[in-house]
Amino acid sequence: MSLEKLGAYPVDGAQARKRGDLVKVAKSDRLNIVSGRDHPVLVQFCVSNDYMHVGELTIPVGGVGPRASEPDSHGGDAVFYVLQGPATFYLADTDETFHIRDGESFFLPGGISYQCLNYGSNPIRMVFTIAPGL
Repeated sequence: MSLEKLGAYPVDGAQARKRGDLVKVAKSDRLNIVSGRDHPVLVQFCVSNDYMHVGELTIPVGGVGPRASEPDSHGGDAVFYVLQGPATFYLADTDETFHIRDGESFFLPGGISYQCLNYGSNPIRMVFTIAPGL
């Protein structure tokens, strides 16, 4: 199962640093996970280890109302860079929304609960980096 590879993909981080491993991850080799029961989105991990998690998040279009990710939070800080958007981040705890356009980034401190919404007619594509604490 793909989830079992989280935290050690494409290789164990500690072992790779010790051995000096260099690893290329082609787009076709990413760890693909459909995340969310009620609001499924595609998460493609390039790296998931003890230091960081890096990948691409795709939020589709369609359905009734906007498509969205599941509400989520991370133990570590996160940064999202919008490749194709715009993306709307909703923070339930503070009832705030942030509209992030193509080429813009959004920083979320660890522990902040958020949901990403797609109000547009095209899929949203974002690159993300999350510090330890996925």
